Amino acid sequence: MKRPPSDAEEAFLPEAKRAKEGMENTLLLKVLQPTQPPAEPLSLATVGDFLSNEAQRVIASHGPKGLEEALQFLARAWRRSEEGGVVPTTWAGIQPLQEELQTTAVMLLIEVGSQEKIKAIIALLDTPVPAKLMTELLSAAAEDEAVPSQLLMDIAKPLKGRHLNDSRSPQFGKLIRILRSNKVYQTALVSSPCMEEIFMPTFEPKFNWRNQKGEVYMKQRPGNLLQTKSLLGWSLSPSSLDSQTIPPSQAHLTEAGAPEWQELHRATRQRVEGLQRGTQMKVNGIQNQASELVDILLRAGDAPRTAVLKWLGAVITSAEPRGKQGHVAPEGFNFWPQHGNHVVDVLGHDQTPPFERSLKNLLLVQALHAKIHGFPTSGCALNTFTLLLHLFKPIKADAAKDFTPFFLLRHDSTEVMGVWGRQDKDSRNEARFGETAQFEAAVEAAANVPAYTAALYDKSHFKNQVFWLATKGVGVLLLPVLKEAFHAMQNIAAAFHDKDRVTADIAWREYLIAEASLREGAFLERLGHLLDLTFRFLKHAAAGGGEAFPTPAPGPAWNACPSAVLENCLDVIDLYRERDRKGQNMVTGLFVYLDPEPVLTTLCVVMASDDHVRDPSLRGRAVKILHRLCISFPSWMDRLNQEPLRSHMIPCLVNVFVAVEKAIMSYYDLSYRFKYELRVPVMELFELCLQHEEHRQVLDAFVNGPGSDRFLKLLTQLINDTNSQTEEAIRTFKEYSQKKHEELHGAPAAPGGGASSSSSGGAPGGQHDEQVNEDDQTDGGEDVYRRSRMNYKEHAKKYFGLAARTWKTLWLLCKHCAKPIVQGRTLLDQLLHTSLDAQLYFLWGPQRNQMKATPQERDELGFNPKELIKNVTEIYLFLTRVNRDEVCRSIAKDERYYNPTFFDKACRFLSKNNLLSEKDVAEFEQFSKDLSLLVQQQRSVAQEVDVPEEFKCEMMDDIMSDPVQFPQSKKIVDRWAAVRQIMGSDRDPYANTPVKVEDLIALPELKEKIHRFAKDNNIGLEGGNMFD
Repeated sequence: MKRPPSDAEEAFLPEAKRAKEGMENTLLLKVLQPTQPPAEPLSLATVGDFLSNEAQRVIASHGPKGLEEALQFLARAWRRSEEGGVVPTTWAGIQPLQEELQTTAVMLLIEVGSQEKIKAIIALLDTPVPAKLMTELLSAAAEDEAVPSQLLMDIAKPLKGRHLNDSRSPQFGKLIRILRSNKVYQTALVSSPCMEEIFMPTFEPKFNWRNQKGEVYMKQRPGNLLQTKSLLGWSLSPSSLDSQTIPPSQAHLTEAGAPEWQELHRATRQRVEGLQRGTQMKVNGIQNQASELVDILLRAGDAPRTAVLKWLGAVITSAEPRGKQGHVAPEGFNFWPQHGNHVVDVLGHDQTPPFERSLKNLLLVQALHAKIHGFPTSGCALNTFTLLLHLFKPIKADAAKDFTPFFLLRHDSTEVMGVWGRQDKDSRNEARFGETAQFEAAVEAAANVPAYTAALYDKSHFKNQVFWLATKGVGVLLLPVLKEAFHAMQNIAAAFHDKDRVTADIAWREYLIAEASLREGAFLERLGHLLDLTFRFLKHAAAGGGEAFPTPAPGPAWNACPSAVLENCLDVIDLYRERDRKGQNMVTGLFVYLDPEPVLTTLCVVMASDDHVRDPSLRGRAVKILHRLCISFPSWMDRLNQEPLRSHMIPCLVNVFVAVEKAIMSYYDLSYRFKYELRVPVMELFELCLQHEEHRQVLDAFVNGPGSDRFLKLLTQLINDTNSQTEEAIRTFKEYSQKKHEELHGAPAAPGGGASSSSSGGAPGGQHDEQVNEDDQTDGGEDVYRRSRMNYKEHAKKYFGLAARTWKTLWLLCKHCAKPIVQGRTLLDQLLHTSLDAQLYFLWGPQRNQMKATPQERDELGFNPKELIKNVTEIYLFLTRVNRDEVCRSIAKDERYYNPTFFDKACRFLSKNNLLSEKDVAEFEQFSKDLSLLVQQQRSVAQEVDVPEEFKCEMMDDIMSDPVQFPQSKKIVDRWAAVRQIMGSDRDPYANTPVKVEDLIALPELKEKIHRFAKDNNIGLEGGNMFD
């Protein structure tokens, strides 16, 4: 039981109460600091009434600004209550006082009209109002339906026109503060009237493009309108790249116009890196602001999330023209096609109008094109892509298997995906991996897939939506900026370094400013994450969710996927690959964030399968990228020697080598240089792989098993390449020697007044050796064909290099596969006659005198006859060690190139230059003698015997050993000749129709007659006589 207080204690209680009340009054006065002392002492119980009365007094005394001053009075009191120097932090009255301050402030705000609320809120946002109080005031104001939309527009519109050095961050912070306070504001931002005013302004195209029939084939797009007149556009517009969009009066405020970015040709690397770091910090700040705004909207519910996706889709769709090869400056807006060479030509040509000879003017024209065509400028496009990378960042690697291209097959997907979406029958669809029938089957297969049947902006498919937006953004937002910087601007800066310092400085500055963003660490990490998941998706789609090897037939998911997904990834990797770091052990830059396994596996699937990718150029690019990555990073090369690639790399290389036979760069690539260059990485990978016994075993099993026909086709094409490359090199070498001789001894004047070496063009150094006729010139004297003119020396050097590389691969395959080559017999005659015998003929035949050159000239051209002779003779030895008789019999049929004198000269050349060991030289000499005797015997027999015409091959005019008939043309030829033809072109040479080896019609009765005739007349047949 509680003891009652004593008399002394009862006397003390009133004193304690009075002391407590006095302490409360003192503390409250310190916090509130009223202009007039209160009539009665303040307490927590009465402070609410005092605050209400004091606020009304302030309102009355300050007129129109009374409400603002009253709210600021309450805000200052709140702030003092939290400052430790004013009241003790342990005082229990802090929270009750803040509650009274909040209640009073909210009541004051509720009692006034909408416009007064907005005015008061805007004023408070300019002062340091405590966050909690500001949030409560904003929430209270949001209850007035007229406030949220008007408040947002009043805060957002001042952001229009901001740029990198005038980012108006305080104003942007106010907007973020409002949106974070209450979901009402987030919803209001994407509702009328904010939607039409500041988020997604209504767009009506003002420009239409019509064809000759008057039909509209292109309209202005909304991208530039969204950049300049929408909130997200104002958030993403500030950039270091778009200096040409800023009025001249403010040019000094841009990065390109800043004094520190001038005179870059005198800048040290340290200074440049410092400038780039400063630019990176400013750009990162802008990008972080935009990311924060979008994050708020994405978490606000379905309507704001849908509005953000629509905005991103509209910008990406509007940027589609920037990702296409056409529209080349100055007539168009793209600098990057042809690596900027066209722009270099325009800037440096004497006949170019003065306005177009200024790079600064061309950049201004590009900005005008952006407004007319309606696409976002480079800086806004790059910031938008960075925003997409930010949205994609949380997606984990294992989510790649959940991405589905069936989202693109929806009829309404064009709203966000443009041409990647499913077009109607009258529109052109984006190229897919699948053919038309396969694409239609994929559409049917998509009928039950949620991404196809659910609402377009369904929340459950947000990851899939972001993936496809980001993947398309690679092609239309990122790559134009990348190519413009890394190709065009670098090329322009290099071309005009010594010619036009102003142009070179502008181009170099544009490159360095772009590089600051494109090589920034966080950007590379997020871009690497996107590429990594893209390759994981491609691998999963190509394999149908199973094992990638052996490569299965492509399924609906792969057939529905746009081929641009892979093309864009290859472009990005090639652009970021650091060419000067070849052979380094450390993976750097973008490639730190890529897992080699899905990248290499996807590339190998593309290389291996004719069904997955039918475009030979794309398959050639895939092997080119794989080769460059493996050469640059040994750790990636090691992956080729591990399963499953170890067991499938050789078949992949064989298939892709054969596939690029039909790769054509342009109609004017008459010397097939594009095809040859695509095959160089294949041949170098062959050399790297065949250094390992495991790959050699795979090659042997492939050649002698399921890949025999494929290998024969490869060998056919390899032989054709060596022949054509060597012939092209020798032909050009002769022309080079002839031209040099004419220069030394006086050349006749060029007819028509044309100049032979003064026109700029495609040849290195801007010089060519061809005669320019009057018909080849414009009225202004410009050479129409200047870009395709040939510099004989450079052309010969290029083809001698290609021929040396191809001969090395032919030597390598003959070394490891001599047995199937000889036993198969299909290509033995072609290899011996058109390649080996022909090379000896060119080196020691009648044309030798036309190829005379000094050792120095041979070194300059890359012509190494010693290496060529060594390769040729060793291939002879590889083949004879398998079956000397068959090799001799085949060579004996060669009446065009074979000459025993050439073999004798080759023997002496080998001995003189110590190209082979003594044992090998002796073996080759004996082979040469045996061959000479056999040829004499065979030719004497052939002269004595008259072979019936029906026994002769209609293609080679020689006695057949295994006659077959083409099914279409009905022509009868020897089997080896028919197979060789099919391996080279897959066509009947007489009917020009497709044909396969298995389609050939065997003629056993005719074969028996031929073999009986040959037996009776002692004539040797290929592969022996059936009656022996």
